[in-house]
Amino acid sequence: MNTSQGISFTEFSYQLLQAHDFYTLYTTHGCQLQIGGSDQWGNIVAGIELIRRRKNDLSLDSEVELGHKGDSAFGLTIPLLTTPSGEKFGKSAGNAVWLDREMTSVFDFYQVGTLSLSLLTVKD
Repeated sequence: MNTSQGISFTEFSYQLLQAHDFYTLYTTHGCQLQIGGSDQWGNIVAGIELIRRRKNDLSLDSEVELGHKGDSAFGLTIPLLTTPSGEKFGKSAGNAVWLDREMTSVFDFYQVGTLSLSLLTVKD
């Protein structure tokens, strides 16, 4: 808040976009659970709240139904995995270990990836 730089449009709109993604998955594919790291808690809650509000709005109109009437949406967050230095471990930090051999070579997965995974700690 003390910076004069502010935040980018991407940072500002990210929560809205993630909430809308969850709503779309819920309505089109019946997805009721979103799982993410603890840093995504607010975004996941925004999606659950959007689903709840849209269901309430649409229930007032008898001609429109979501197709999942009565089903709730849920969120599950897990603690962030961090490197020994406390840095976030994952895709956005550029140090993710992927299960897809196109994304992480077999050598990196077994040599570097295993070493990195053994050095991880769970941050509370």
